[in-house]
Amino acid sequence: MKAIVIIFAFTIVTVLGSGLTDEQKEKLKQYKESCIAESGVDPTVVENAKKGEIDVNDEKLACFLNCIVKKIGIINANGDIDWEVARAKAPSSLSQEQIERIQTNCQNVAGSGCQKGANLVKCFKENKSSVLH
Repeated sequence: MKAIVIIFAFTIVTVLGSGLTDEQKEKLKQYKESCIAESGVDPTVVENAKKGEIDVNDEKLACFLNCIVKKIGIINANGDIDWEVARAKAPSSLSQEQIERIQTNCQNVAGSGCQKGANLVKCFKENKSSVLH
């Protein structure tokens, strides 16, 4: 199955790789635009995050990231991480073992409000790098 990816919109793509269909790219673009509007984050901050400059102390960026992972379905309405969704949306470039390692390392991510989504994105990003090296 083609991946929509584990983390969040464009940064998810940057972190976990490409391989998205045009339809998936369009959906991610819609999520990005919607979450920028909902969170009030500066689009420049979002572009910097795309380059890997993720400031988890930026509340608006944290809310943007949280919004994205919720829209993708990785964090459900109750604020819990849905690992079945995350695993199903993992890119085909990751092996089951790599996905399991990321899940093991990120399953206890905590945070209240928007911070949980931001912490999850940060954990995915950090662990994605470690499983591919």
